[in-house]
Amino acid sequence: MTLPQRKQKNWHDVLKQRVHHWPWLLRDHVIVCALALSVLGLILIVLGLIFSSVSALQGVGGIVFGTGLTVILSQLANRQQLAKDANLRRKKDVYEPLHAELQALRERLETTRAGDRPYLPWIDVPGIVPAERPCDERPPSFQFWSAFQADVRRLDFSERTRQLLNQILQQARYYNTAIDDALTASETILAPAIEAAMTRTTDSEALRQWDQRISDRRAWARFWLRNTGGASGFCRPVTLGWLLAENREQAVQAIERIYALSGGSDPPPPREWIEAIIEEVWPTLQSQRTFATVQTRHEELFQQVSQAETKLLDTLHDIQNIYEGGPPSL
Repeated sequence: MTLPQRKQKNWHDVLKQRVHHWPWLLRDHVIVCALALSVLGLILIVLGLIFSSVSALQGVGGIVFGTGLTVILSQLANRQQLAKDANLRRKKDVYEPLHAELQALRERLETTRAGDRPYLPWIDVPGIVPAERPCDERPPSFQFWSAFQADVRRLDFSERTRQLLNQILQQARYYNTAIDDALTASETILAPAIEAAMTRTTDSEALRQWDQRISDRRAWARFWLRNTGGASGFCRPVTLGWLLAENREQAVQAIERIYALSGGSDPPPPREWIEAIIEEVWPTLQSQRTFATVQTRHEELFQQVSQAETKLLDTLHDIQNIYEGGPPSL
């Protein structure tokens, strides 16, 4: 798998980032007063050097300047400690769990892009519960951000990052909707093809013998895409996911597994019968607008998740380098 690469920061980027935070100095009244004391001390020192008759001003100026400088350094050290405490808290409570969630989602999306696994039947997001749980895997989730943006933890992110995370949440919901639309469209296409194929079983002796032992044709047709009933309850098979991945061989195998999971008494249909139906409907399925929508949503979601994961990884590295003594030696 291709892991997101950390963006390297040059000195110019670092300087811009530091300068961006300088205005806080002007909002700290203690710092402003200490700066004024330091300036006053310098003025007194200069006057003492210029006018020998008031040379005592150098000593007074040195005391005033030293006092102002001490206060400034103390405030800077205090602010640095506060920044350390805040960033370590953000790392543990906010950034690390969100990064782990994004990483798991990105890795799962990437396996589909590589053709190794079917399209996800669902992404676990807040407020939406699927009608059937997936049979073969627990879907990845994107839950933490909804909790974070509901309280003050949203302030741990910049406005731009908040917008990106909101887009990911919305895109995951769009993906779930697109999957449901593709499921409905696929059922509409497959149902008549399966029914027509069942009426042609008399063309083959093996199919005719199989047809005579079937107790419920309608239930079998419905289970191809929608749900499989077994000892553990109803769940959604990966048939649609492999069809979306354009892998007909794996889709046929998924259909065969449905009958094993269902635990029914009916015998499974011959493999060639299933393959013939999939081949018949394949051109129609490929041209479905709903299929293209799922594939587009999947790619857009992958790009956004990868971007957010990289931003969080950069931030975690920065916290490690600045507040935790740098990267580990091992």
